[in-house]
Amino acid sequence: MVSNSEYLLFLRELDRLLIDLNNCYDQNVFNHIYQDIQLLRNALALTATE
Repeated sequence: MVSNSEYLLFLRELDRLLIDLNNCYDQNVFNHIYQDIQLLRNALALTATE
């Protein structure tokens, strides 16, 4: 289980990735950002259930 501060860092990074995704016009970069979002989302889900 992660601490509250670590959880907040995950959320902050997720927010930054979503902003980058919305401003991205290169499909290759878009796909990489989307994959990063999915990985971070999965990490958050795993820590929330422990």
